[in-house]
Amino acid sequence: MFHPRLLLAPALLAAATAASAHTGAGAHLHAGDGAMQALMAGLSHPIAGLDHLLAMLALGLWCGLMLQRQWLPPVAFAACMALGLALTQTPLELPAVEPMVAASLLAFGLLLVAQRRLPVALAMVLAGAFALFHGYAHGEVFPHALPAAVFWAYMAGMVATTLVLHALGVAFGRAMRGGTASAWAARLAGVAAMGYGAVALAG
Repeated sequence: MFHPRLLLAPALLAAATAASAHTGAGAHLHAGDGAMQALMAGLSHPIAGLDHLLAMLALGLWCGLMLQRQWLPPVAFAACMALGLALTQTPLELPAVEPMVAASLLAFGLLLVAQRRLPVALAMVLAGAFALFHGYAHGEVFPHALPAAVFWAYMAGMVATTLVLHALGVAFGRAMRGGTASAWAARLAGVAAMGYGAVALAG
């Protein structure tokens, strides 16, 4: 029997693709831009790249499906993403940023395909480790010449959108609990995330 929950995971991925295509490269900051422009750029930037968008949705979807304390890994992701963003304003450079962003899609997609519970602490570490690279990738587009207040506004916008994307994933995951067909729909979403990650790594 057809159940509407079967459409949740494909609908989430389709919406993610449409949102990324609509925003294009995201808002860009220039010398002289203020905190409001930075906030808007931060709000839009996480949905401007499909790799970032799919990773956050996939993590949220898995947390909603498999965990009781669903919010801890997404919060760890958001916090470590902010840390990675802040690192771009220091002399420290993270290696292999884009490959690690693509690898996060493989990891989060695999979690959806396997549909295995991890200890919450391990899930937080996994999410946080990949989030450092996501944050650093976001921060590399921020002009270093802009004031600190503008940078903090940019970070606030990014964290807000990141948490919203995780919340969407968690909500969809919770709605898909308890059904065999829904579980397979979530696995297909995981395969799609892994496929995109593999293409990004190969590119």
